[in-house]
Amino acid sequence: MALNSSGTVGQTYFETRKVIDRAFGLTRLPPEKITAEYSEIAQDFLYLWLSTLASKGIALWAVKKIILPIYDAVQNVEAPIGTVDILNANLRTSNRLQGTYSASEGDAALAFDGNLTTACTQTDPGGFIEINYGSPTAAQIYGILPNVTATWDFQIQTSADGNTWTTILDITNQDVIDGQWLWYDIDGIPEAGSQYCRLLAADNTILDVIEFVQENLPEEIPLAKINRDDYANLPDKWQLPGRPVIYWYDKQIDQPVLTMWPPPSAAFQFNQFVLYVQQYVQDVGLLTQQLAVPQRWLLAVIYQLGMHLARVIPEVQPGIADTLAMEAERQLQTAWASETDSSPTYIRPRLWSYTR
Repeated sequence: MALNSSGTVGQTYFETRKVIDRAFGLTRLPPEKITAEYSEIAQDFLYLWLSTLASKGIALWAVKKIILPIYDAVQNVEAPIGTVDILNANLRTSNRLQGTYSASEGDAALAFDGNLTTACTQTDPGGFIEINYGSPTAAQIYGILPNVTATWDFQIQTSADGNTWTTILDITNQDVIDGQWLWYDIDGIPEAGSQYCRLLAADNTILDVIEFVQENLPEEIPLAKINRDDYANLPDKWQLPGRPVIYWYDKQIDQPVLTMWPPPSAAFQFNQFVLYVQQYVQDVGLLTQQLAVPQRWLLAVIYQLGMHLARVIPEVQPGIADTLAMEAERQLQTAWASETDSSPTYIRPRLWSYTR
């Protein structure tokens, strides 16, 4: 007999509203007593509890790869807002591709000359800046250094013949800042059949670009993390710029800061820092949106929220909070047990705890 099932996996969506409704249901609070104030309290506790997950362990879905630009002699590098910890940090070097250049207007060569004081400036929207490598070439890394502060829509495209183009990156509503790099990685191993590459402005975007970079053959060298005591004891904190080898992770409230030693020299300003970071779980958005947690965590989230609501809402009957607390703990343990990628475990003896 054929199985009469849904035929889908992971397609049942729990909006934030439904998560909150189910949590209120666990408290056995009558629906007519759920006021707008209580709904707001539920959203607040949901946000606060999800934020504490970063203190309890590493949620695999909250680990993200980020690329940070390098600037000449800039020692302090800000991690993105929402970063909790740096799990891995690498200095990536690569080979910048060369070729012949063209543009819809402006001096195209100025976007490829390695000079950060010149730019290919255009005045009409929808323009392009193009490079012809001269032979089929694969690039994995693309960089754009704007010469203006604006909001851009643009595409990076490749072509084998210069006529038929394939979009490999499509960016909309990107805030660009004069003199601040944008770096993009192309996932996977690119095909080697693209001889041409271009930056194409979309809609009303007007290109003004200091550098448009294509790189391949990347190599990544791990950077060692040190604690504050080790950094404080460095006798030459203002070492002349060179190749960074270590960093101190200064965990500030708004944005953590990576203090590099030695500070990077100008030779690395076309390279990048590649980080794998632990982030906070995304903010609780609108009630009609979803929480940024995997479905295996939903029951734990609902029970934890129900427990907190039962403790703060006076109309909830005594004893319900304690009952929910036991089940909430069991569900939380089950959820955390799923946070593994099933890879081999290695034991590396070392002193980890920070001492004062």
